[in-house]
Amino acid sequence: MSNIHSTVTELPASCKSSAERMARELAKEDFADITESCRQKITDLEHALSKELGEKIALVAYRA
Repeated sequence: MSNIHSTVTELPASCKSSAERMARELAKEDFADITESCRQKITDLEHALSKELGEKIALVAYRA
């Protein structure tokens, strides 16, 4: 097994390349400049959804 350096954690090696590609594309997006309060609400919702669905959920805020 080879060592794979990834900014994406807790994913099987087969998924890391795709996840990193998506992370690079998301970095190009015009993300919304939101307050700390809004960030906390998103984080709280991520935790609630993750718990309900039994899997990790990540939400992203960006300008449409």
